[in-house]
Amino acid sequence: MPTPTEIPSQASWPQDRPDSPHPPTPEAPYFDDALQAWVFSRYSDVVAAMRNPLLSPVGLASSKTPSPLSDKQRHAMRSETLAILSASQLRLWKKQALHHAEQLLTLLPQDRPIDLLGEYARPVCLSLATTVTGVRHDDPQQLCPHARALSLSSADPYNPDLRAQAKSASATLQPYFPPGPETLRSSGFVALTQTLPFLLGNAWFALLQHPHEWDRLHHDPHLIESAVHELIRFAGLTRVLARQATADLHLHGAHIRKDQRVILRLTAANKDSEIFDHPGNLNITRPTTKHLSFGAGRHACTGAGLLRMMAIATTAPLVSRFSAAPLARNVEWQGGATFLAPRALWVHLRS
Repeated sequence: MPTPTEIPSQASWPQDRPDSPHPPTPEAPYFDDALQAWVFSRYSDVVAAMRNPLLSPVGLASSKTPSPLSDKQRHAMRSETLAILSASQLRLWKKQALHHAEQLLTLLPQDRPIDLLGEYARPVCLSLATTVTGVRHDDPQQLCPHARALSLSSADPYNPDLRAQAKSASATLQPYFPPGPETLRSSGFVALTQTLPFLLGNAWFALLQHPHEWDRLHHDPHLIESAVHELIRFAGLTRVLARQATADLHLHGAHIRKDQRVILRLTAANKDSEIFDHPGNLNITRPTTKHLSFGAGRHACTGAGLLRMMAIATTAPLVSRFSAAPLARNVEWQGGATFLAPRALWVHLRS
């Protein structure tokens, strides 16, 4: 059994990559000797692990053991954040984001390739991040390199150089945010300016690979909500999460001992044919929205509603205004074990 101070080997499944030609195949829980962790990939197994109170969130490459105190703090912060992210507040922010997105789209040229992320997604996301977090800086764009360092460290948690850069970046960012829930201060700024564009990059890449689905959405904008749910299922950002047992437990055939890790393959669970018909196909009218890209249970992502709202606010005007956006350049990927995303999405916009 691994000790809490041991850092496991890198967790990586090539078939879970966003650009993999072959969808992952969920399988029964098993103990991986190289990772020194249990691996869950079937939908039902991953949900059970997410909902089990004896499995606490932990960093994929972290050597720390979760403590009851940190768990209590996490839930207090979660409640505070959810109170702020009310339905009425999200509607207000959506209106602002839509207005900015529509204005920006009118300025995008059609006579040259454009980077959908750099020239569209990131400016809209930065504008919202400035509003949501109340960042105290005359030019918040100058803080984005520090936010990027934190996000890339989360994407590739096994990289010690990125961890060191992230530690320095975190200290730099902290003074620029007013008091309030941490999830809506510097960490919220990172999520909105970096993680959200990465998520949009994956979603839009998937849509670009399925031009018939783009066309359906272009002609029927009312499909946007189901389309975003499906895009997040099909091409969600986070590929794996980790949990650590705070006590011995038996779960779906796995005999997990205290302090052992459990790796949850979200990409595989979201492609489980027991839950999703033809899971390897992108279908923007798919009836089920039960994907696990934002987690489940008491540790589910508190910002899921905000991220989903922004995905709608940026995708809807894009596909409504343009009938197609074929790729102009091959996609280069960045990230690591936790998530991969395009560095840029160079496309030709077509009316």
